[in-house]
Amino acid sequence: MSKSKILIGTDTISGVAPQLLEAISKASKIKTLPYGNDVFTKDCEETVKNIFEKNDLEIVPMMSGTGSNSLALSSFLRSYGSVICHIDSHINKDEGGAPEFFSGGGKLINISNSLGRLKAKDIVTKIEEINFKGRLNPVLSGVSITQLAENGTLYTTNEISKISEICKKNNLYLHMDGARFANALISQKSITPAQATWKLGVDCLSLGATKNGALAAELIIFFNKALASEAKYIIKQTGHVISKTRFVSAQLNEWFKDGLWLKLAKTANENAIYLSNKLCKFSEFKLVYPTQGNEIFLEMTKVSYDKILEMNIFPNLWSKVGNDRTIVRFVTSFETTTSEMDEIIRRLKTFF
Repeated sequence: MSKSKILIGTDTISGVAPQLLEAISKASKIKTLPYGNDVFTKDCEETVKNIFEKNDLEIVPMMSGTGSNSLALSSFLRSYGSVICHIDSHINKDEGGAPEFFSGGGKLINISNSLGRLKAKDIVTKIEEINFKGRLNPVLSGVSITQLAENGTLYTTNEISKISEICKKNNLYLHMDGARFANALISQKSITPAQATWKLGVDCLSLGATKNGALAAELIIFFNKALASEAKYIIKQTGHVISKTRFVSAQLNEWFKDGLWLKLAKTANENAIYLSNKLCKFSEFKLVYPTQGNEIFLEMTKVSYDKILEMNIFPNLWSKVGNDRTIVRFVTSFETTTSEMDEIIRRLKTFF
């Protein structure tokens, strides 16, 4: 058995797309104003306006997904407020309490289901439940959805539209965690960025580039400019003003150029389909969710998972199912090669 490790549990192990590395190098040779007043950030905002077909928006370049989500939420989440989210959402399970910290104590209200995505009717039920209990509950401020969802599945435009209608009816803001937004967008083929976001009623988007070719580049897009005004009061307080913003914006500019962001996501998605089809041929593995982006979730015995690790294949241990079964996540990126995926299958065939 080959001793080389194959890391296939997350797309954050990928490197930086060469075009973005070159963009960083070029930005280093140009002297411009700091703190987001540079030419790269101004160009980035114009680019985003064109791509999302909306002139009255504002952007905030960021370096971390946690900061991006938490700052976006805190633009409307107050210490006495609350945001509805899925129990498995990143903001609930993987942000270390950052949304609550940024908002000075705002509460995340969870909805749990096997779908992995919020359902409109469940949100209505939760709102009715909260309103029935009266004024001692945290004031409802908004709803947050994740695209792709944490289980790799896709919110359809119809699902988002229904959730948006509920938000508007109840004076709630709608936030989208788009750490894998590019993967979700490209999987829907004919839909535009505008049709996937603000035209459905999304107020702000945390757009992630780090998982899809960037070094450390995230972007909050405020389709509702009033929220951008609120966020500006919190950026410095929470330590997220970037003095050399140009290095983030330069990456984003190159990422968006000629649709590179979608090409990278398309490659990652196609790799996932390729690997998913091959993994599903093993009777020991059960596909838990449809592969709609670049993530594959398989149920298997703990013995099978341990054997995979012995083969120096390292997916992500996702969750337990009963006492002896687990759900394991495989994630592909724009850098995952066919030979690498074929090597995974070759090793698995030696045991399964």
